Amino acid sequence: MPTVEEISKMIEQLYTMDRIISAMQKKPHDYGGELLYANEAHTLKAIAQSEGISQAELSGQMFRTKGATSVVVDKLVEKGLVVRTREDGNQRRYLLTLTERGWAVHQAHLAYDEAHAAWAAQHLGLSEADLAGVNRSLEQVIQFYSEHYLRSGQPVTCLLYTSPSPRDTR
Repeated sequence: MPTVEEISKMIEQLYTMDRIISAMQKKPHDYGGELLYANEAHTLKAIAQSEGISQAELSGQMFRTKGATSVVVDKLVEKGLVVRTREDGNQRRYLLTLTERGWAVHQAHLAYDEAHAAWAAQHLGLSEADLAGVNRSLEQVIQFYSEHYLRSGQPVTCLLYTSPSPRDTR
């Protein structure tokens, strides 16, 4: 069983990775002549992988609020990459599909990601076995937190944890 210190170190490493990814996402990339932020490109990818997905389902899949998803989808619609159509018989539910241009941009995004992976593989210095181990571990961490935090909508609690009183934090 891992120690509390190692779990804490892993969580801090994940926070650091989150900050690095956030910084990277602030720069748009050219995907086949279309400038997209990572958030937009990955939303396009999720729609491509599940054509006809509803906005609500997309929100859940991407761990975003419905409002945040709507903002990104609006941008993709304005750029002519996504079509939002009402579901037959349900005026509240929108289904999302890619336009022909959306598919071309999506393919350019996949090519960009593949080129990035090739670059990282060349420069990172990790073996195939190292990466396989990291990926297995990340899958377990993602599954654990998805089940115990994100899906329930409730914060993770620990029976052993008690909040410090205000006087203890001085």
